[in-house]
Formats: sequence, C-alpha cells, structure tokens
Amino acid sequence: MNEDKLEINRSAEANRVSAAIGYLPFFFFIPIFSNKEDEFALFHGKQSMVLFCTLIIFWIAIWLIDLIFGGILGHIFIIGFLFKVVAWLIHNVIGSIISLGYLVLAVLGIINASGGNYWRIPILGAYSERLKI
Repeated sequence: MNEDKLEINRSAEANRVSAAIGYLPFFFFIPIFSNKEDEFALFHGKQSMVLFCTLIIFWIAIWLIDLIFGGILGHIFIIGFLFKVVAWLIHNVIGSIISLGYLVLAVLGIINASGGNYWRIPILGAYSERLKI
C-alpha cells in the first residue's frame, strides 16, 4: 500500500517538474508530449505554448514595424528621421516591455506549476483552454 502511494507521489512530482520546465522558452512541448494523460502537465504545457507563441507573434509584428518605419519610411527626405525615431522607440521600448511581461508570466508559471497549482495566465489562459491536444 505504501509503495503505491510513493509511486503516485513520484509521478505527481515528475508531472510538476515537467509542467514547470515547459515555461522555459522552446520547451513547451515537454509537458504536452511526455505527459499526455496528465491533466495538470497538459494544462501548463498548453498555457506555456500559447504564451511563447504570443511572444513570437509580438516580436514579428515589432520587426515588421521596425522594417517599415525604420527601413523604408526612414529614407524619406527630412521627415525620415522621425520615422526612424518611432521605429527605434517601438523596437526598444515596446519590445522590452513585451519581453519583460513574458519573463514575469513565465516565472509565475514556473512557480505555480512547481507548487502544484493550476494558475491561469490572464487573457491567454482562456485561449490555451480551447486548444485540443
């Protein structure tokens, strides 16, 4: 009887570790594919996947804005300098805020997953629950 309990505890601990590792960039697939039967690991795996994909989408948008404003419109005579300033601000200020937000949410996810808590990321958590994996 005690061996069964010990095995369940080891399994739960492994699932928490797997769910926490999933919040590291590029590692969201670990809790999704290694523990497909475990609801806890799958919950955090899907949530970390949505968080990471959102970061990538934002950075692609920032890169495109930087390309358009800084690279193309920045060559316009006289006012091109203003476009380059706007591109720099968007790239550096907005990009830093988005990256910092990702970092904070990932750390909160790691803390909650390693603690065994179901923590839903505001706004993005609703999208992760819709995923059918």
